[in-house]
Amino acid sequence: MNHSEATDAAFLRRFATDWLVAWNSHDTEQVLALLHLDIVWEDTVFWTDVIHGREALREYVERIWKAMPDVRFDEVQLFTAPEDGRAVVLFRQEGSGPPQLDPTRRFETYGCDIFLEFTDGLLSRYLAQYEITEMMRQLGALPPRDGKIGGAYLLALLGGDRTAHSTGSR
Repeated sequence: MNHSEATDAAFLRRFATDWLVAWNSHDTEQVLALLHLDIVWEDTVFWTDVIHGREALREYVERIWKAMPDVRFDEVQLFTAPEDGRAVVLFRQEGSGPPQLDPTRRFETYGCDIFLEFTDGLLSRYLAQYEITEMMRQLGALPPRDGKIGGAYLLALLGGDRTAHSTGSR
């Protein structure tokens, strides 16, 4: 694929806009329509493994709607590298969590949708990065940090004295 023609700045701008419209629609078919049949989808923050193929991604998308029934994504900024056929959408997401959590609590966090490759005008390689720990804390599913930094907080969630040896490194 010739990135300079197929993924120029205008294409990346249109795709990012269509992307957020699709996700905010909560329509699985609208999201999947933007993806190549052989998509490689890496969101190991939410999902256990890298997902291969558009049909395999259907369950992931449906689970997003169940976990965050009213989630909304708003673009903060689009960063593009048309010469490489890549873009990053910095977004703010907000909504409520899964029904089993307190329905009166809401979250608001930031994240990035990273478009690594396009094939035939469709996204064919994707990477997600966002802050799930803060989201879960806002929803009341995790305790406050109590001054713990970096890995010390995560290790404290496991219990025991594992935090005694933590340096708080990322």
